[in-house]
Amino acid sequence: MPLVTIEVADTVPVEKRLAYAEAVNAGLADGLGMDAEDRFQVIHPLPAGHIIADPNYLGGERRDVVYVRVQMVRMYDAETKARMFESVARRLEALGVRPDDVFIAVNEVTLEDWYPGARGKRG
Repeated sequence: MPLVTIEVADTVPVEKRLAYAEAVNAGLADGLGMDAEDRFQVIHPLPAGHIIADPNYLGGERRDVVYVRVQMVRMYDAETKARMFESVARRLEALGVRPDDVFIAVNEVTLEDWYPGARGKRG
């Protein structure tokens, strides 16, 4: 049950933001092997001046960064996470997001750190 936050410039149209969310979810499902229905996302459109990314960090050429933060239970190895990063980036690229403009960060927590609602039932 990853919790995903997507931050983009407010100049990105709503339809495109929703397409980004679909792409991220599909990339997570594909890369992590999770159910596509296991979807919890928040989209934050921000003024373009509030999105700061070094334009050339690690030799990249950043212009219109899409930040994706994934909070999830610690249970995936590095290879699986790398597969997820690649899957999300390729799906965003298919929507016109340049690979240099995709920035994904994962924050891992334990199962005890979640309250999924539904009266705390798990399973």
